[in-house]
Amino acid sequence: MKVLHVNCVYKKGSTGKIVNDIHVELKKQNIESVVCYGRGDEIKDSNVYKFCKEFEANLHTAIIRTGMILNYGGSYIPTQRLINIINQERPDIVHVHCINGSCVNIYKLFAFLATSNTKTVITHHAEFYYTGSCEHAYNCKQFMRAEGCKHCARPFVTTRSKTWDNSARAWKDMYEAINKFSYENLLFTAVSPWLKERSALSPIVNRYRCEVVMNGVDASVFYNKTIENIIDKRLNKHFDSKVLFVGAHFNPSKKEDNKGGWYVVELAKQMPKVLFVVVALRSIDCTNLPPNIVLWGASKDQKELASLYCSADLTLITSKRETFSMICAESLCCGTPVVGFKAGGPESIAIPEYTDFVDYGNIEMLEQSMERILSKKLEASEISQKAADKYSRKVMVNNYMNVYKQITQCT
Repeated sequence: MKVLHVNCVYKKGSTGKIVNDIHVELKKQNIESVVCYGRGDEIKDSNVYKFCKEFEANLHTAIIRTGMILNYGGSYIPTQRLINIINQERPDIVHVHCINGSCVNIYKLFAFLATSNTKTVITHHAEFYYTGSCEHAYNCKQFMRAEGCKHCARPFVTTRSKTWDNSARAWKDMYEAINKFSYENLLFTAVSPWLKERSALSPIVNRYRCEVVMNGVDASVFYNKTIENIIDKRLNKHFDSKVLFVGAHFNPSKKEDNKGGWYVVELAKQMPKVLFVVVALRSIDCTNLPPNIVLWGASKDQKELASLYCSADLTLITSKRETFSMICAESLCCGTPVVGFKAGGPESIAIPEYTDFVDYGNIEMLEQSMERILSKKLEASEISQKAADKYSRKVMVNNYMNVYKQITQCT
């Protein structure tokens, strides 16, 4: 069997790391694996291709904003390069991941795969394959209608056009592109049960099969280990408990921000004996923070991040929407319980006895939930073992192997 993966990035970002994990594990099992990606530095690994130049992606982005092309249209030359690679490699399966980085024409790629009768697996990492354009549809239900989207309330967010609303056209074009596939040649996967349930509501994809394959964690890095508490070592301060907030960014001034940094600040004000450690790549407007919030910055590497999880008593997730939550899975693999808002994915993939999720925005219930979990005497090694059995990348790849066998055996 030969599997060719397509993603917007490789070895970086959540999906880029996941694709690398699948690629590495497949090779360990003597399965031939090829990776094609569009954005970032060129990586000189064998069986890895970069099909889009950065200036092409930047040009694509600029034209999208004019409204002249759709968010997932354009990019004709990079897409043809990708098609040429697929023709050259002749894979048994093409596994399409998250191709939302202004690097590929989804409609042209899907038309090629469908008309060439290529066995295709498409993974829902976000919502755009079944909404037509939105990565997060939140409470909007327009994508569920038989006639599709119309008069979008957030046209620039959903289609990135600064001139006019392209949502109806994007829904229609995605519907037509995906429904060119025969039932036998296309199988979707979703990274969480919640995402599978959402996709079943969309006329774009709901006639096709969909299996849940949760994202995998490197259990050789993220596990419960006896280490020197790096939070205590760096800060040399005493607090009753230490709570970890991990995110791509931390914006404490904008209540509606998807990652929910505003809620972290409010909790810190209400829980002065608890230390809140913020691990984020970048921080926005962080003046006048409560003294029990510490901005750690980005973790140096995955090992430091794992040590931070192990050093904390609790991990906090305040996102409005997450389709999976690597933070939840990584924290549990390190033996650290998780509390947060219901955001879709996290509560559907979590281990209930070590986690607690409350309605989004209910800060009083969230505080009570944190205090309840912090008061429990949970055994970190037990949490870690159960999490590894559920989230390890070996489990993820074995589940993808079952999907690959399912689609290749379907006639």
